Amino acid sequence: MEGKIYIDGKFGEGITLESVQKQVMSLGELTVLNVDFNSGGGDVNVGYAIYDYFDDLKKSGLIVNTNIVGVCASITTVPFLAGQKRTRTPHSSLMIHNPWMESNQPMEAKDYEEAAVYLREEENKLADFYASKLQADVNEIKDLMKVETRLDINHSKSIGFINANSIEYRAVASVKLNDKDMDKKEGVLRDIQAKLSRLIKGEDVPQAAEMTLADGTIVMVDSEDGEFVGKSITLADGSSLEDGTYDLEDGRKLTVVEGIISEVMEAEEPEDVEALKSENESLKAEIEGMKAAQIESASALDEASKANAEMKESIDGINETVNALMKENKVMASMTVGGRSEVKAAVKTPKVKKEVSGLASGLAGFLKLDK
Repeated sequence: MEGKIYIDGKFGEGITLESVQKQVMSLGELTVLNVDFNSGGGDVNVGYAIYDYFDDLKKSGLIVNTNIVGVCASITTVPFLAGQKRTRTPHSSLMIHNPWMESNQPMEAKDYEEAAVYLREEENKLADFYASKLQADVNEIKDLMKVETRLDINHSKSIGFINANSIEYRAVASVKLNDKDMDKKEGVLRDIQAKLSRLIKGEDVPQAAEMTLADGTIVMVDSEDGEFVGKSITLADGSSLEDGTYDLEDGRKLTVVEGIISEVMEAEEPEDVEALKSENESLKAEIEGMKAAQIESASALDEASKANAEMKESIDGINETVNALMKENKVMASMTVGGRSEVKAAVKTPKVKKEVSGLASGLAGFLKLDK
């Protein structure tokens, strides 16, 4: 995993060994540490201490890369040279010079003499350090330091301060606050300042706004202007509220990060209830109509089945009657009394017709047997 930290400020004041260590430790387990520098220098001892810290990290197996994003001057150049890959942005500044000191106290001649000895020692120490790290001639380095040399990109590359064109940053963990985080912090500070101002003036300090979560939990928002984003939020008893998104009883949602409200989402507008009811009633009526049509179709099918059965029964009766007549006709045709012509005449006699049932008579007429 890669991580990035920022060294921005004055060594010994805003920048300390402890502040740098805290940044690194906050990133967790790392394989690569990228360091961006923007500092004009400061306390010499702090600069060397931070260099030694980075050097120890490299000895433990961590890769340390350094980059100049603004200015890298004076003692800042020492921890910068701890980078295995060292780069600078196009508009950055790199400057080396002899150590100097300032004093806010009166100094005698011997004080200046002692200071001169100390500064000369620091000057030689720094020149030797540069020569060792850059593999350059120490006298050449001293000449550059004497005239407070600002190195452009080409010179800084030729002398060895810069040894890479750029560092390809992959997804990294970073401890620098972004604009959104800064807005949140500034909101909290403004609230604190307003309360202090009221206290100094003897005015009443407004109570925190009370809100209720969807589950009934009471929370307190430290806001006196009705705004919630960027304001701190706690439970009613003053204990902290865990990070996350919470539903309010009025339908809104709150997102809490590190005890600060980062976002308020308004409740979604309800849909037209009357329109939904009307649509629901229409669907019900349509379903009932489909059920009625299905029942009617089933009834019609049942009636058709019954009529079909009756028709089949009638046809079966007719077939039986026809078969009986045909059989009777064959019997009469086989009789020898009176000859064939007499038999035919007998078949056509009204007496035979009277013995035929009404249904058979109708069928015989249909079959034209009486002609």
